[in-house]
Amino acid sequence: MGADGIQPQPTLQHQPADDRLDSWKEIAGYLKKEVRTVQRWEKSLGLPVRRLTQGKQGTVFAYKADLDAWWLESQSKVDVEESKTAGDGDSSGSNVVVLARVADQVEKTTGDDDGSDRSPRMVLVIILFTIAVAAPLTVFWPQIRSSIWPATPKMTLAVRPFKNMSGDPNQDFVADGLTEEMITWLGQLHPDEMGVIRLSPAYASSDLDRIGKDIHANYVLEGSVRVSGQRVAITAQLLQVSDHTLVWGEAYERDLQDVLRIQAEVAGAIASGVLNKLPHAQPVIRQVNGEAYLAYLEGRYFWNKRTEEGFAKAMTLFQRSIEIDPSYAPPYAGLADCYELLGSAPYSTLAPKKAFPQAEAAARKALELDSTLAEAHVSLGYSQLAYEWNFPEARKEFEKAHQLRPGYATGHQFYGYYLTAMGKLDEAIAERKKAVELDPISPLLHSALGEAYYHARQFDVTIEQNKKALELDPRYAIALVNIGRAYEQMGMHQQARDAFQTILTAAPENPAILSLMGHEYAVSGDKVNANKTLVQLKEISTRKYVPAVYFAVVYIGLNRKDDAFYWLDKAYDERCEYLVYLGSEPLADPLRGDPRFSHLLSRIGLQAVTTHSAR
Repeated sequence: MGADGIQPQPTLQHQPADDRLDSWKEIAGYLKKEVRTVQRWEKSLGLPVRRLTQGKQGTVFAYKADLDAWWLESQSKVDVEESKTAGDGDSSGSNVVVLARVADQVEKTTGDDDGSDRSPRMVLVIILFTIAVAAPLTVFWPQIRSSIWPATPKMTLAVRPFKNMSGDPNQDFVADGLTEEMITWLGQLHPDEMGVIRLSPAYASSDLDRIGKDIHANYVLEGSVRVSGQRVAITAQLLQVSDHTLVWGEAYERDLQDVLRIQAEVAGAIASGVLNKLPHAQPVIRQVNGEAYLAYLEGRYFWNKRTEEGFAKAMTLFQRSIEIDPSYAPPYAGLADCYELLGSAPYSTLAPKKAFPQAEAAARKALELDSTLAEAHVSLGYSQLAYEWNFPEARKEFEKAHQLRPGYATGHQFYGYYLTAMGKLDEAIAERKKAVELDPISPLLHSALGEAYYHARQFDVTIEQNKKALELDPRYAIALVNIGRAYEQMGMHQQARDAFQTILTAAPENPAILSLMGHEYAVSGDKVNANKTLVQLKEISTRKYVPAVYFAVVYIGLNRKDDAFYWLDKAYDERCEYLVYLGSEPLADPLRGDPRFSHLLSRIGLQAVTTHSAR
């Protein structure tokens, strides 16, 4: 695609004259199809038809070799399309044509080139014709196809963070946002054939050999962005990892409101020009107000910081984006994500009854504007899981997000949370592994996987997985939380305290970490400091919201079960999101023999998970 948006004319290759087909009629005749069918295939399946422009007129042509190669590669897609259009006039004979082509392929492989003996071919055609009449082709075709054309292995496209070329660090959010948007576009093209992952800033300067070795990437996309007023300049290039060659590159300069169209052009160019495939379905392209788009990107930039200050800035920016363009769906999903995290441990800045209703309203508004927005389906699913306790609806929303964006790592992460709540711990681990595979250098996803191992009581693996998160970001606090919890369960109390204290040194009044430290004091025999922690939590609660479950955690450590259940009942009244994970939470093990525990879970709609001793 040229910088002006005009598709360049294809370069004519040197082909034998008798290999060329010079009209739609000839192309259709060669494929044994009607003209309208092959014209449809060009649009929907990328049939390699070429054009020559001559004044206002144009001609189409194709090469037999190109059509043969396309046929071999696209047969499974043709099968699906033909099954959907069985009444278009020529599909009744499609099975016979397909089988005849199989016969052609078998004949070529048997070396019968001189035409001296056609009887083996005729016998094969008759047999295959009988099969076509006697039974649906779909029963036999997968075995036939796999025996002739082996499945192509899935390729991996890695995306480096786009560089901010404006010279202003305050514009970093534009480059970060464009990177995420490009990953979204590319991930929608061929989720079954091409995996798309985001390279962390730690890999930004890594050479291709390291990326190929560590990430197993086949291609790397990289680029830069510069915003000046209402104009945006974007460069993008694709590198092949195996031989370090530049296989595609382009530069764009447009109005900021056309940025979504640029993203679509880059994704389409990679899919059709480089990967020699066409998208299964192009996402709807809409113009977006440039200011609204930038406000949304900056909001996501601060949301990803996962700090109370970051959430506050993000919400302000999402609101600004909505004020500029109320019909733009993504900032509503961004608001939903902010509210949900603010109402969840370990952030818990807002009471759940204040946070989650606003989150759900924002997610539903996003879906009202764009029902295909996977982020909004994940947000709504999490609200149904953690606050409404409507588990069938939660699963429905997570599965819808998977359908819309199979390569959306966050979708797999949150579906993993759902599976943990349902007590399906092995499946939860598998789902969170998928998230890591999609984004292998995300500290958040490594930590989330480590937490799944924690609930499965594989504490050594929990520590190992969260240390991987710390290798990617040494300041990532959630990884330290999981490491501390795992060490405590293994009886390694000093290591647990060290992990919690590392966080408290930076945030001495963090209620979530104080609660865990108080539990650690209690189970290791230091009841004096455990009770001091309770006093500290109560004092903090006079100034800001402290979830009831944090008090319950300390009382569980002190083995004061009546007090623990008192605070758990208060957590139930608060609609505390963490209660859905209580069925497999190791900290709750001392309560499992008490009938009040199973009663609490049944009120939520859950059952206790059968626990196993730590390894």
